[in-house]
Amino acid sequence: MTHSQIEEQFKGIEGINEAKKIYKQLAKKLHPDVRGSDELFKMLNSIYNHILENGIYFSNESKFDLELEKIISQILHYENLIIKVIGSWIWLSGDTNSIKNKLKELNFKWASKKKMWYYREMRGKNPKEKTLEEIKNKYGYETVKTKNLLDLQLISK
Repeated sequence: MTHSQIEEQFKGIEGINEAKKIYKQLAKKLHPDVRGSDELFKMLNSIYNHILENGIYFSNESKFDLELEKIISQILHYENLIIKVIGSWIWLSGDTNSIKNKLKELNFKWASKKKMWYYREMRGKNPKEKTLEEIKNKYGYETVKTKNLLDLQLISK
């Protein structure tokens, strides 16, 4: 299998679940332990990581800002997380203690009153603090993906 043949397998994907499914199918064929080679498996990983880091849209209706997509792609592989996108903010809860340092590296901040991590592009601070429920009510709420240990949600305007 060539680089372009592997890339072709990922053409037209509409979301992260579909990309993961294709990756797993190809990994079963290209892994060195099952008649594949190190070179082919490294190529598959490179293509898959490039897709994750450079913009998968999580649904046709809901497109995230490219900056938010890049941040989400860097935390998406961790288990037991709940990722919510509200406006231009990412809210993160679940089993975050084990990845606390990674979150700090990515410029996530801890919201002690909400007991959640958040990421936002640097903007002015809102003088009136809102609860998460008030924010959800203002921007609306739509679930984009739910899968076993990972729950990715979009809250759109």
